[in-house]
Amino acid sequence: MKRRLSLFLVIVLCLGLVVGCGKNENVEVDKGEQVNEAQNTSDTENTPKEGGTFVVSMGVEPETYNPCAQADDAAYVIIQNMFNKLAKINGDDKVIPDLAKDWEYSDDGKTLTFHLHENVKWHDGEKFSSEDVKWTFDTILEEKGFASASLSDIEEIVCPDENTVEFKLKAPNSGLLGNIAWFGTYIMPKHIYEGTDWLQNPANHNPIGTGPFKFVEHKKGEKIIIEKNEDYWGDKPYLDKIVYTIIPDQDTAFQAWLNGETDESRNGVPFNEANRFDDDPDYVVKEKLWPNKLYINFNLREGNFANEKVRQAVAYGIDRDEIFTKALKGVGEKAEYFISPIYDWAINEDVKLPERDVEKARKLLEEAGYKEDENGMYFSTTMDLFPGFDDVAEVVKENFKEIGIDMSINVMDDPAYDEKVWFGHNYELTMIGGYQGPDISAIGNRIATDGSMNIGGYSNPRVDELLKEGLVLTTEEERAPVYKEIQEILAKDLPVVFYSEKGAKIVVKSYVKGHPATEASDKASEAEFTYVWLDK
Repeated sequence: MKRRLSLFLVIVLCLGLVVGCGKNENVEVDKGEQVNEAQNTSDTENTPKEGGTFVVSMGVEPETYNPCAQADDAAYVIIQNMFNKLAKINGDDKVIPDLAKDWEYSDDGKTLTFHLHENVKWHDGEKFSSEDVKWTFDTILEEKGFASASLSDIEEIVCPDENTVEFKLKAPNSGLLGNIAWFGTYIMPKHIYEGTDWLQNPANHNPIGTGPFKFVEHKKGEKIIIEKNEDYWGDKPYLDKIVYTIIPDQDTAFQAWLNGETDESRNGVPFNEANRFDDDPDYVVKEKLWPNKLYINFNLREGNFANEKVRQAVAYGIDRDEIFTKALKGVGEKAEYFISPIYDWAINEDVKLPERDVEKARKLLEEAGYKEDENGMYFSTTMDLFPGFDDVAEVVKENFKEIGIDMSINVMDDPAYDEKVWFGHNYELTMIGGYQGPDISAIGNRIATDGSMNIGGYSNPRVDELLKEGLVLTTEEERAPVYKEIQEILAKDLPVVFYSEKGAKIVVKSYVKGHPATEASDKASEAEFTYVWLDK
């Protein structure tokens, strides 16, 4: 997941409903027997079936199966089934146990201790231990693995015994657990990688994990096969194998899924097809919301939008309802607050994004010192974008015209965008977004002075102070006032203007049971198929 995780294509998956049928015979039956018979039928229908092959289409294929060195979105969906973490994020965006049975922070918040499951084995039969955990995280930090920045508060890792591992921290960090559970933190086999270049090790193409499925083969340009791990330490999978077939074209992949050639499409359902399955009993449709916000980003260093009143004019001038219904087709939610509604315990009800008011927006531009010209425009600007925000930008362009800002749209490819906007800061406004989890502290990536996603140059010492305080505190009750104050400051400073909460309709075929998007959302990560079984 690259830095603009905001744009990751929401994976639209497949599964559904079971419709039961019964005979209606003219026979008098004891009601107790009827109840028992109905229950037995229901139990039979809901009893998982062992075996079968689950076929999944993918648009691109993995470059490497090293789960921690670098971002590889294609590998990530497969790795979830072959490797384990200490803790993982389930389909409901909650942190749950994985290789660790449980964990606790010390009273001073500077030691995080994990208690590991016993009798865990690697796919090659070697025993897993706390030393594998220590080696993995030490290597991530030393070799600058993908998660290294989010793990920088780790000072030392200690193994009191083979089933216990202690993370000694430089300072209390209540968000660390979420980072350990998120991305680039799968535990790797020390006995395979130690003493080698982890980027060149042969296991990167013949992976050995502790997960519910084992690697079988990868035929370049064709397919990847993994099979059931009969010696899995946890809940054993029902499927015999999973085949990931490579279909680069989204339309072709969609047709293959519709035709029954595949059971699931990781290519996604085309946006204009998302609503066609709502009332079809052959599919289950689930609406999903992530802690992921889309927003207009301003360059606060110089230019028109360095003026606070101009940013306020934008907040009053954009039509979030029109953006949501017209450009985003009603998928997700219209943004109302300055943090994700996922963190309902921290929402500041007194601080909301303003409703549209064109006259107020124009007045704010005049207060900022602008005079309208003969065309009713106060100034001209350009919104620089990379592909994916085009439809939203067209709505914003018309909104801006009404408040007196003449905006042109400049869509660039990724390298050009990176050079001009991301690294060059040679822009006035753009649109980005991204994942702001799994812990609320992740908002700091976008609003802290040194935040990795803070491309606009926003800096407020009080916000930085509060963000640090939020990491030290551990309970929601303690943390809520901190993040509510942050929202108050953001409402005044407006370093960005949010317009949408990222979401999707997830479509699952009815015969695919135990999917992480539906029945197994509380115990499996989003592409983990441990609990999937096929009712066909």
